[in-house]
Amino acid sequence: MSQENTNSEADYKKLNITNEVKVSHKDLPLHCPTNVSALWCSHPKVFLPLGKADTIDEAEKKSVRCPYCGTLYVLID
Repeated sequence: MSQENTNSEADYKKLNITNEVKVSHKDLPLHCPTNVSALWCSHPKVFLPLGKADTIDEAEKKSVRCPYCGTLYVLID
């Protein structure tokens, strides 16, 4: 594997690692990508556990990270 390939893989792993989106209860149920995401950069839609659901722990009720792109969604209200 070349050095160029290694750098590309490292960059891919960091994709959206710092992207943070604030959402409110009116945005629930939450899915990623959201309806405002560009079609060309989307991934399969995944619903994210955020909010008042009894089946998730307290930490997941306030924030959740997309398993595909790494975007962090934070509940603000």
